[in-house]
Amino acid sequence: MTYPFEYLKTGLQLQPKGTAFEIILPQIKSYFVGISALNLAAFGKTIVRFITFDKLCQSLNNNTENNDNFQRLTGPNLLVAGTLTGIVESLFIIPFENIKTTMIQAAMVDPKTLEKTQLQANGKPTFHKPTTKATSVTRIEKLLPTVKHMYHTRGLSAFVQGTTPTLFRQIANISIQFTAYTAFKRLLQGRNDKSSSVITGLATSFTLVAITQPIDVIKTRMMSQNAKTEYRNTLNCMYRIFVQEGMATFWKGSIFRFMKVGISGGLTFAVYEQVSLLLGFSSRT
Repeated sequence: MTYPFEYLKTGLQLQPKGTAFEIILPQIKSYFVGISALNLAAFGKTIVRFITFDKLCQSLNNNTENNDNFQRLTGPNLLVAGTLTGIVESLFIIPFENIKTTMIQAAMVDPKTLEKTQLQANGKPTFHKPTTKATSVTRIEKLLPTVKHMYHTRGLSAFVQGTTPTLFRQIANISIQFTAYTAFKRLLQGRNDKSSSVITGLATSFTLVAITQPIDVIKTRMMSQNAKTEYRNTLNCMYRIFVQEGMATFWKGSIFRFMKVGISGGLTFAVYEQVSLLLGFSSRT
C-alpha cells in the first residue's frame, strides 16, 4: 500500500539533481520494484520490534503496582527501550535494505546517464579522491537475480553496505517514534475520538521524518551500487553531500517518506493497540 512512496523517496535520494517529475514519475511501471525484499524484511522486523519493545517495557517498569508498562514507563526508560529495540531490529533489515536499494537504483536510472553523473561528481575537489572508475548500474529488477548479481560483483559486503547509518537511523526511528507517540498520546489523553488518533499519528510521523531524514539520505547513498567508488565512508558521504549538493539534499524525498510513515505508522499502531488488548499485554483502554 505504501511502497510507491518508498520507491519515490529512495529514487530521489539516489539522484544528485532533478525532481520527482523529471526523474521518477515517468517510471510508473517500476513503482513496486524492490517490494519483495522489503516484504521479507517487514514480517520479521515487525514481530521483533513489538515483542522486544514490550518485553523491555516490562523489564524497565519499576511501578510494580501498575501493569500498564507502556503508559507508566518514565521518559528515560522509554528512550532506552526504544533504542535497544532499534538496535535489535536493525540486524534483520540491513541485507534486505541493500537488496531493495539496488533493485530501485537499477530500475529507475538509465545506466549511461547515471555513469555520466557519477563521473562529473567525482571530478569535484574533496579530501577523498576515488581511485577507481565510477561503477555503472546494471539494470536488473528481480529479487533472486539481484542477490546473485550483488554477490558476484561486490561480494558479501554488498549486503552489509550502509550498516552504520542504518543502525543510527533505526535507533533514531524507533526511539523517536515510540517516544513521540507516547508524548502526543498523553497530551490528548481523555479524547477517544478518531481525530485524536489521526493527530497523534501525523504529529509522530512529522517529528520522525523531520529529525531522521538526513540519516536516511546518507543510508540510501551508502547502499547504492556505486557507493564504494563514490564515498570513502559514512562521514565522507555526509561531507560530499553537504559540499557538492547543499544542505537541502539531506531532506530530499521527505514528503514521500512522510506519506509512507504516516500511513504505515497509523496502521501499525492501530493494529498494535488492538492486538495488545486482545492478548492482554496491556491494561490500558
